[in-house]
Amino acid sequence: MSECRVKVICAALALAFISCGCSNQSGGGSVSGNSAVSDDSSTSGTDAADESDFKKSVISSMESEASENGNAIELELWCSDDDAYFEKTLVEEFCKEYASDKYEINIRVKSDYGEDKAGGKLLESPKEAADVFNFADDQLPELVKANAVAKVESLFRDSVSEVNTSQSVEVCSVNGDIYAFPKTADNGYLIFYNKRVFEDDEVGCLDDMIKKANESGKSVYMNVTNPWYMTSFFFTAGCKLSYDIDADKQTADLNTPEGLNAAKAVCHLAESEGEGFVGTFGSLGDDANMHPDFGSDEFAAAIIGTWAVPTIKEAVGEENFGAAKLPTVLIDGKQEQLHSFCGYKAVGVNANTKFPISAQALAYYLTNKESQLKRYNERNGIPTNNEVLEDDSIKNDPVVKAVSEQAAYAHPQGTTVENNYWSATPETVGIEAIDKKGSLSDEELNKILGDIAAEIS
Repeated sequence: MSECRVKVICAALALAFISCGCSNQSGGGSVSGNSAVSDDSSTSGTDAADESDFKKSVISSMESEASENGNAIELELWCSDDDAYFEKTLVEEFCKEYASDKYEINIRVKSDYGEDKAGGKLLESPKEAADVFNFADDQLPELVKANAVAKVESLFRDSVSEVNTSQSVEVCSVNGDIYAFPKTADNGYLIFYNKRVFEDDEVGCLDDMIKKANESGKSVYMNVTNPWYMTSFFFTAGCKLSYDIDADKQTADLNTPEGLNAAKAVCHLAESEGEGFVGTFGSLGDDANMHPDFGSDEFAAAIIGTWAVPTIKEAVGEENFGAAKLPTVLIDGKQEQLHSFCGYKAVGVNANTKFPISAQALAYYLTNKESQLKRYNERNGIPTNNEVLEDDSIKNDPVVKAVSEQAAYAHPQGTTVENNYWSATPETVGIEAIDKKGSLSDEELNKILGDIAAEIS
């Protein structure tokens, strides 16, 4: 029997070392440790024969890589601290699924660098970084420019593009080449509400929601002093925001009539600050306020990222939790559907890895159909796999449905804005609007927009 041994080397660094010393050709084996091993197939979008051929091809390539490195495959995986235990269980399953008597697999799972930090850390020293890493899609342009992330190998590319949603594949691609494996579609924002205050048909217009919340002694929350949310108004007003990776050029036409309309829309909301609307985070920070403020009925609704769902559900109770696409806002005298950023989480492979096929096999496994379904069930990660999204338990999830409805008004962050945009502090519009409770003249707003545009150009 093959044997997979699991031990934690350094709990302080949340570093797990997973060693699979395999001694038979069947790939069967047992795992000691506290994680269950699934017998689920590793491949999506293929029939049994194709799946078998695919697996043989991967193992054959892994054997070739191992033979050049002492018959051992050494990989390091970076993930978030919150996901460390879950990712470790998937790694154990990968070890079993791709076991061979011709190599040993050693995989370290390190949780120091989550999706928000992995790309930046890899760029600091690519040759010393992890072989496989989880990251937010907006980091991809910088990784590609630095030649730090590998293109998805042909062995996996067709399946990745065929089984995942077109937008998730698009954000993982640059100039037609796929550079990452889509993992989740939950890095966006929606409106979440307490059904004890709002009926499901009462969350379509932000002005109406603010009025009702105020009459109930409560508030609707949207942090317009945060650039990620503030940019929604620029999109909605028709401002052109795009990033050309080849030219390394950011376009953001904010100092325009459309930009002024967006700024005035924020000022309109700010007039209700403290009277049914909360437009800036409290002393505890944006996300930390969700539980106490929903739990105390201070907030009746909030426009915030999908990661806040568990906290809000816990505060209001599952039966009182509601989710919907973003409401309309008043822009240039008309109610317009509020746009948003959409963000994805993905798994990438370091271009400097000594084990390119083995690393991509792991990345593929972490994002395949079965892993995405497990991630949804255990970690609330919204899948990108088309087949998984058709699962009844998922397609009827109100959050998943809301993400799907918002998708038509959502802009992929990685191909829309770049670091130069964020450094220009577009949130200044929201900060000034809240500070002066919306009392800003067109002249003052144009001055703010001009300063932001000058910093971008």
